[in-house]
Amino acid sequence: MSQKEFQRVKVIENAAGGRLSVGEASRLLQLSERQVQRLKRRYRPDSLGWVQHGNRGRPMPWALPVPQRQLILNLARSKYQGFNDSHLAEKLRAEENLCVSRETVRRILRSAKLASPRNGARENTALAARRARVSA
Repeated sequence: MSQKEFQRVKVIENAAGGRLSVGEASRLLQLSERQVQRLKRRYRPDSLGWVQHGNRGRPMPWALPVPQRQLILNLARSKYQGFNDSHLAEKLRAEENLCVSRETVRRILRSAKLASPRNGARENTALAARRARVSA
């Protein structure tokens, strides 16, 4: 339980017990009086489930399924090895019929510690010459 949830439990316990008014509880929790009333209705002294959000522990509805993530990783490591994130996302869309954004591809690859390949980034020759003069 987080510190915020622990404070919420204590304040609502006191409000439900009559030791705090709804107005005082709303100021302590930085919520409206209506939200404090709602929390008081949900309050159950025998459990702490009422304080936790209902979506806790559930997967995000927009998250890619694990098999699809694995497929993207396998393709990035084999068939499309060496492709950068944008090119990989385009190829997945065109060749594999997987419609995922570039950012999703980037997130999947970075979580697997795969970096986007870079072509030999050439240093600006004028900048290199300036650095050489300054260091000499």
